[in-house]
Amino acid sequence: MTFIIKRSWGVNYKNLVTRPRISHKVSEYVFDFVNENLLKPNNLLQSDKYVHVFTLSFSSSIPKNRKIPFPYISPFATKTRLFFGQKGFEIFEKTEKWATLSVLAHDIDQSIVPYEYATVVFNMFADFLLSNYKKLDKEDFDKLIIKLDKDHIEGFPFPASFDDQQYSLDNIEQPVIPLSAGYDWIDLDQWIKIDPKVEYLKHYPF
Repeated sequence: MTFIIKRSWGVNYKNLVTRPRISHKVSEYVFDFVNENLLKPNNLLQSDKYVHVFTLSFSSSIPKNRKIPFPYISPFATKTRLFFGQKGFEIFEKTEKWATLSVLAHDIDQSIVPYEYATVVFNMFADFLLSNYKKLDKEDFDKLIIKLDKDHIEGFPFPASFDDQQYSLDNIEQPVIPLSAGYDWIDLDQWIKIDPKVEYLKHYPF
């Protein structure tokens, strides 16, 4: 079986400069850890029929003035972090299954350290798996998260270089909401086109 772990940083310029400065290898380590310790023993997602693609999405704030309550509150949620994993997978080209795992948080930004980031990613996967597979329960994840190898995780370079972060679309020019607008939504005709790497390196040395 094949798994691909991706990360997205959204459509705001501010997301580019406040995203976790963590190596892509940390997310991959966390998934491999979950796969070896929970998925394989329970024979979940072990078929070779599909490539499973997970996209981790990070939003730097929880909306304060929402008109309706969130329809789902994860058992892994805290006052500062909300987790949302889609129900099931979307099938693409009959060969891939895609799922997006999201976290909205006030305390996840460019300063988050590798081990803390790893626990966030663990809970993103845990939320998705718990809501989709009856074989698993929250206690399984509560027991497993404390077994993450902190020394191994903190052995990855931090802050990670732009090239080692490997977020999706990092190498493609794209329209974004300007930095001056922060996390607000503005009309599309006010968006600007940027090269993510060029803009990122205006704020960080590597």
